[in-house]
Amino acid sequence: MIKGLSTYRKFIYEDDALELLEILKQNHITYELVNNSSQLDSNFGADINTKQFELKIHKDDFEQAEKLEEELIKNELENVEEDYHLFDYSDEELMEIVIKKEEWSKFDYLLAQKILKERGKEVNPELINVINKQRVKDLATQETSPTWLIIIGYVTAILGGFLGIFIGAYLMYYKKALPNGDRIYGFDRNDRSHGQNILILSAIAFFVWMGIKLF
Repeated sequence: MIKGLSTYRKFIYEDDALELLEILKQNHITYELVNNSSQLDSNFGADINTKQFELKIHKDDFEQAEKLEEELIKNELENVEEDYHLFDYSDEELMEIVIKKEEWSKFDYLLAQKILKERGKEVNPELINVINKQRVKDLATQETSPTWLIIIGYVTAILGGFLGIFIGAYLMYYKKALPNGDRIYGFDRNDRSHGQNILILSAIAFFVWMGIKLF
């Protein structure tokens, strides 16, 4: 694993990333494609469409990678079929794609802008820059974990189960990647404190229950 890389884009299938990887290689941009799928995901009934491959590059290369990716897609935009589903989207739906670009493919993001322009609703580069900065700010807001998750964590910790350790570690260490490459803790300080308490309680309960079984 290469240190210092940040998540640039996610893919459902590995083949979806191959063309972009080749472009990055040609331009001497260091990258790593990480498979995030795991047996744990399937055990918990994860959706098969969950994006499982993360393309990681250095944060300083994000801007260059975006430009290269846009050049790669430009020809595809000119040749897109008229029955492509985005042509049926309303202006508001297309604008949502522009605002939440991290949830869509680069192709759909650029095509949404192209369609808006053809409808006389062009989104100029200055506005896109403002939208991108605001989106990063919105996503940087930490979440509050569900109360039921914390309760289950404490209960399973007391019972000495490994689920308590899993929940505690999740609350304490979970981080989310922002579109600009930064990573922040997903939960606020209070929930991370609960995660730490659950981990400690799980460890204590584990040894207590082991002692009871042995003696």
